[in-house]
Amino acid sequence: MKSRPFAPPSFRQPRHFTSLPSSAFPSSWSAFFRRVERLLGIRPPDAAEDRTVYRMRPIRGHAEGLLLEHATGLAFRFVIGRTRDAKKMSELKKEEEKYHDFMLLDIEEEYIKLPYKTLAFFKAAYRLFDAEFYVKADDDIYMRPDRLATLLAKDRAHRLTYIGCMKKGPVITDPKMRWYESSGHLIGNEYFLHAYGPIYALSADVVAAIATAKNDSLRMFNNEDVTVGSWMLSMNVNHEDNRAMCHTKCTLSSIAVWDMPRCSGLCDPVDRMKELHNINMCSKSPTLPPEEVE
Repeated sequence: MKSRPFAPPSFRQPRHFTSLPSSAFPSSWSAFFRRVERLLGIRPPDAAEDRTVYRMRPIRGHAEGLLLEHATGLAFRFVIGRTRDAKKMSELKKEEEKYHDFMLLDIEEEYIKLPYKTLAFFKAAYRLFDAEFYVKADDDIYMRPDRLATLLAKDRAHRLTYIGCMKKGPVITDPKMRWYESSGHLIGNEYFLHAYGPIYALSADVVAAIATAKNDSLRMFNNEDVTVGSWMLSMNVNHEDNRAMCHTKCTLSSIAVWDMPRCSGLCDPVDRMKELHNINMCSKSPTLPPEEVE
């Protein structure tokens, strides 16, 4: 596949208004169907101040989300589940009214429910946004959206595409160990090929199949990455392995940087994010390596 710089998209007006279930949004929140080139859903930090830092982190000279969205064709949304804490919901409402970058899902915000939250995200994203690709990313990775946009803009022969840093490994069946899989007996001794969870992308046709499936028809495993990988096995998807999405240090081709395999993101994300952003190779290197620029 030939690398080519992304082109700023031409944005259309929303075709019609729709909304998630009434329980998903406080009364004054609304959502609409919108055409974008790619949608990036970010599993967000818990604290509002951390999200503000993430929003203000300049990337290739685009400090504001709107500018970044128009420059890359990526629409960014913090994907947040509901909470029973009325005070926190009120704070989230105020934050959304200020920044307009939330996607609030009608599902409890708990780590053990992450596979269900992921399913809810893809269903909501497909309903609200008409995009070529839908990307799920964690907030604790250092990312270059310009390079991600360039990757997603490539011409592909497969309409059903699953892009990520692919892996296999032993199935963990000991409940005392991290990444325990209670349904491991259905898999065997080794996991099937699937992408690491911190960042991966699904093409529109893949998300359409997920979004239109009945909730109870999709297998849910303990771990989100395994769960999504199992859905991919039921489709004729092309597994596109891209190691630039799991670099451990910044290079001229890095799309995402995180401290694998020690951590499932950056081990000390707040400090490491600042550290990486102050490195020119991370934040100021060109979108494409010199030899790939036409």
